[in-house]
Amino acid sequence: MVAQMVIPHSRTPGDPARQQLTVPLLLALALLSASAPFSIDMYLPALPEIVSDLGTTRPMVQLTLSGFLAGLAVGQLIIGPLSDALGRHRLMLLGAVVALAAAVLAAMAPDIGWLIAARLIQGLGSGACIVLARAVVPDLAEGDKAAKAFALLMTIQGVAPIIAPAVGGFLTGPVGWRGLFWVLAGLAAIQLVVAVLVIRESRPESERSPATVRGILGNYTYVLASRGYRGYLITFAFAFTTMFSYISASPFLMQEQLGLSVQAYAVMFAVNGVGIIGGSLLNNRLIGILETRRILLIALAVLMTSSLTLLLVVTVYPQVWLIMGLLFIAVSQNGVILGNATALGTGLVRERSGSASALMGFSQFGLAGLVSPLMGLGSDAGVTMALGMVGGSLIAILGALYAGRVTGEQKSVS
Repeated sequence: MVAQMVIPHSRTPGDPARQQLTVPLLLALALLSASAPFSIDMYLPALPEIVSDLGTTRPMVQLTLSGFLAGLAVGQLIIGPLSDALGRHRLMLLGAVVALAAAVLAAMAPDIGWLIAARLIQGLGSGACIVLARAVVPDLAEGDKAAKAFALLMTIQGVAPIIAPAVGGFLTGPVGWRGLFWVLAGLAAIQLVVAVLVIRESRPESERSPATVRGILGNYTYVLASRGYRGYLITFAFAFTTMFSYISASPFLMQEQLGLSVQAYAVMFAVNGVGIIGGSLLNNRLIGILETRRILLIALAVLMTSSLTLLLVVTVYPQVWLIMGLLFIAVSQNGVILGNATALGTGLVRERSGSASALMGFSQFGLAGLVSPLMGLGSDAGVTMALGMVGGSLIAILGALYAGRVTGEQKSVS
């Protein structure tokens, strides 16, 4: 029954040459997007073991994470506009192959320099998979159909950050850090097989931009010329920074300041991850009943309100149960915001959805990389986290208001 659900595109309905956006296809796209959270979260429990095994230092091992994030951001910037000119599928296969090869190189790394280089390359391959998975959706659907597709995609993607740390913690002892990278290589191999068997080219040659340097670079000019896209880009990026403020600072707040055990914190983290999935499922129900933009604004208002309340609580009355409840409410909104901001933003510039997705991905991880060290500056982790969440939610809601009801453009996506 589920596999028969089809979300058709409306540009060329009934076109037999264009793949239909079925649930199996969305599952395949979600798998391609899952490589990044697995590659980030799964090996974290093994960092101390890497320090010892490779005879290196903690800061050097941290560079393996920084290198991956850098590759992730840059890979999206490069592949996104290229896919608007050259098509999605071949580049998707290339990204999966690069991610697979890099995971194998990481598993065989003889020293820390080799591992850092392998992680950088792995980020490039994973970045290509993420941006192309997102770009396929607006190729095949628009309006409420695209919003529903992104909601389902975000729901499936939301599972990865929940289970990746648990899988890494469970496997680190039996297989070691090298074994974890072999597991990631296996995941990349499955991605490659799925990309070959399930996903077809979604960007016909007639709809591609010129395959020249000027044409490829001009794709960014094209998407940034849209006021609506710029606004939703800001919303997407800064809503994600609220979640990364929580991810970066909450371990210190909950464990060091409020006394939660490692196990209790892990449970809280998992519960909040389930909240993101719940938000995505609720969003999927609401689309078609309310305008997508209205749903987005409501979720942003809830995020802003809960973040402000959290700031008040951590300053005046820092009780664990209150803080956990407010974090659940705030974090859950990203299950609504990220999918809808992506659908609304890319829907306005569907002709260059690869470039639009690339800028969103780059800003998402670029800002996350900047926010993470900032969360360690204050003496009170709770106040620092709440300030980061308030600032991010404020800018996010201003971005959505800036996007406004763009005449003509907006009608096609709301």
